[in-house]
Amino acid sequence: MLAPSSKAYLDMKYTEDYPEYPVGQTWGGTVTVEQSYDWNPDTHLKGLPAKAVAGVEAPMFTETLFGIHQVEDLAFPRMLAIAEIGWAKDSSHDWKTFAPRLAAQGPRLREARVNYYLDPGVPWPMGS
Repeated sequence: MLAPSSKAYLDMKYTEDYPEYPVGQTWGGTVTVEQSYDWNPDTHLKGLPAKAVAGVEAPMFTETLFGIHQVEDLAFPRMLAIAEIGWAKDSSHDWKTFAPRLAAQGPRLREARVNYYLDPGVPWPMGS
């Protein structure tokens, strides 16, 4: 299983610029939704064949998080991006087509009362 901290660790902060995100780690850097989407597990580790990668995972260490609202905020929408990396063929990975599909999940997440980060790189519809 592959989970690079600079791509797939859900407990990393999205950005240092937003003070409303006091939670999250920075030891692996900050990780935007696009960064979580923009990588290929088959070629991420130089010198290893694609068959050496059994899949992807999205770890989250919660010892610095207090409550499900903080867990959800760090997990969503990055978890959706990482899921597509693991499930879809690499040839179909394209941020420009994924971002609008991801944005369409905003109202669904809101309706389900899932706390999630409104990444400025995603064209969220009004009411997200």
